[in-house]
Amino acid sequence: MRRKLVLLLLLALAAGSGFGYQYYLDLRQQIGLDRGYPQVAGTPPGSQLFNLPPYSGPHPATAARPDDPYSYPIEFGAIGPVEPLFSGPLQYPFACQSEESKLGQPLIDNQQGWGVPVFAENSQGKRSDLIIGYSKDCLLPTRNHYLYDPPNSALRALPKRTDQRIDDVPQNAELIVRAESGTIHRHIYVLLMPTTHQDRLLQPDLSRWNGKAIYYFRGGISIGFQQGRTDIRRVMRDMRTALRQGYAIIYSTATETDNTYNIRLQEDTALRVKRQFSARFAKPEFVIGLGGSGGGLQQFLYAQNQPGIIDGGVALIAYPDMVTQIQYTLDCEILEYYFDHLASDPSFWRQPEKRQAVMGLTVSDDYRPRLSWLTDAAYLLRGQWPPVTPPASECSKGWRGSVPLVNNPRFHSDYYRFSREVQAQTHWTHWQDNRNVYGTDQDGRSPSVWSNEGVQYGLNAVSHGDISIPQFLELNARIGSWLPAKDMDNARFWHISGDSRLYRFSPYGEHNMSHRGEAKALAPRYQGDLSAAKAAYQSGNVFVGHMHIPVMDVRMYLDHELNIHHTWAAASTRQRLLDAGTPSLMQPIWISTKPYNPMWDAVAVMDEWLSRHKITGDWATARPPLAQDRCLDEHGDTLHIGDGVWNGRWNGQSEGACHALMPFHQGSRQVAGENIGGTIFQCQRMTVSEALERGMYQPLDMTPYQNELERIFATGVCDYSAADQALPAELNNQLGTVFNAAQ
Repeated sequence: MRRKLVLLLLLALAAGSGFGYQYYLDLRQQIGLDRGYPQVAGTPPGSQLFNLPPYSGPHPATAARPDDPYSYPIEFGAIGPVEPLFSGPLQYPFACQSEESKLGQPLIDNQQGWGVPVFAENSQGKRSDLIIGYSKDCLLPTRNHYLYDPPNSALRALPKRTDQRIDDVPQNAELIVRAESGTIHRHIYVLLMPTTHQDRLLQPDLSRWNGKAIYYFRGGISIGFQQGRTDIRRVMRDMRTALRQGYAIIYSTATETDNTYNIRLQEDTALRVKRQFSARFAKPEFVIGLGGSGGGLQQFLYAQNQPGIIDGGVALIAYPDMVTQIQYTLDCEILEYYFDHLASDPSFWRQPEKRQAVMGLTVSDDYRPRLSWLTDAAYLLRGQWPPVTPPASECSKGWRGSVPLVNNPRFHSDYYRFSREVQAQTHWTHWQDNRNVYGTDQDGRSPSVWSNEGVQYGLNAVSHGDISIPQFLELNARIGSWLPAKDMDNARFWHISGDSRLYRFSPYGEHNMSHRGEAKALAPRYQGDLSAAKAAYQSGNVFVGHMHIPVMDVRMYLDHELNIHHTWAAASTRQRLLDAGTPSLMQPIWISTKPYNPMWDAVAVMDEWLSRHKITGDWATARPPLAQDRCLDEHGDTLHIGDGVWNGRWNGQSEGACHALMPFHQGSRQVAGENIGGTIFQCQRMTVSEALERGMYQPLDMTPYQNELERIFATGVCDYSAADQALPAELNNQLGTVFNAAQ
């Protein structure tokens, strides 16, 4: 009891001082003292685009790319191409991160105050306080470096770096890597080549190169507006195993999704970085893609949209694409808030199995929701006793924080990198990062494609008896949706959102929901922009299952840890392949028991597959024995292998041996009736009367509740047996023609 009183006293003192502290933080932020790197001070004229129509051109798989007029290689000391070739105009604001990348300040490109300030440096290369210009494009000269491992270096140790001559590398170095850095499309690129002491700046020594390259995509999640931070030593550390085997490495911060999810810019940049590599060294025999999460899904999209970027891929903990994951991800917090605060029977929803029956995603009371301690502190600061902590889910432990990052135009976790004026004039969303796809309105704001109009949350749960009919009806009446972007306020994430007032903290963002945090008889749903959703398909942002190069789907089983990299993403990709008529052999699914990571095993198998394919010309006959569906134990030994091992309820088959050990889960939209493919933005709807006639609620008789269902779903309920309203009518036929011709 004494400890609780002390905690309450400390919190009361914190509350009393918080108001003054807020002004102190505001002042620090305004003058750029919160971090050691300069803020983006301003943006050039024309940075905002108004009334831009959504993309309606040809699908990338059917469209020719323009010829590249740039001459490669980029000479040392020169600057790479700035303007993208085909992915649209430059985005501003754009935060420079060359100093964080240990590559120095960016080059000055203006004196008008656009971008970040560039400072005079002293004789030791340290910044002074004297501003000598500004950089809006964050450009760097092309440079050569050498990285090396001293004797007996650990596998995960950072290598040593010298920016001088090869002669500065010790003779006893175990691994020497020539590293090139520069900028292409304002983003930092890195080329790594294993070499020897015989290497010369203009005469690369390629004697240690095996003639093959790995395009390293890494992963992560971001909404653009930044150059991206890298460290050439880190890239070498991550790829040390491959470099020791003789592979060259290609990398760009533009193709790392921790910096942007603009797939068109990523493709545009990857093609040019590859051209630089081939011009500097030689054209590789083949290029293997390698990356996790966002770095994995890129490979599926490249295989569909522009297969020439990579010849085969190893996609780690991957999703089929990014934009269709937003559907269930934006369901997360509105579901969590309903369970915790709007439900008439909150104790029922504290049972993990009941929560999971509606969410689909894994739920467990072995974990606590992310930031739950801050939630408790905020309650105490408001003079309230914290409620019982709910069980954690993939939503509340894994995805929490991603919802405002992607969808809230007023929230940016790196707000301190931008001046207040720049913050106020910018719409910080994934949609805005892809304005050339989704278009903009009269205020320059890009629309969301997320919709939940007609979605019957928990439909399968009520049909299976996991929840009652009254609970199903109340859930769907009260759950609501997200407000339109123009009506949103900043997230209440304490310092992460630039707010020192801890008592305002909320992990849900209920103030940006249509019910504003209050139980309503009927909370409005949200209908996304149909034209923008069509543009998502047409621009190649949706993986619809067409590809004619192999991409291995490789992951550890993490579902029980509530990790966002759930295994049913592999099933989602597989379903899309099947729907498109693509042979499933093009996506071998490997799932291992933690801690064994089969990443490098997969690279070896992909190397063998590509090497055989160069001889046979046929993917099926070239397929190595291990390039099949399989599951592995914690030592990397095969448990089961072959067709059908991942069968299960998701594809209507008897459960396979691997699926029995590592079961797939699902998302909220699958519980609502969508199949595991998960591509639907805006469902076609039918009337409640028609749904009853079709037996949608069997074995339940919902006829007595028809009036209530019609009140809740006045525009009808989702008919997931029909195609997405947003799917362009001829798209699958067009892609089928293209990919059949390429076989």
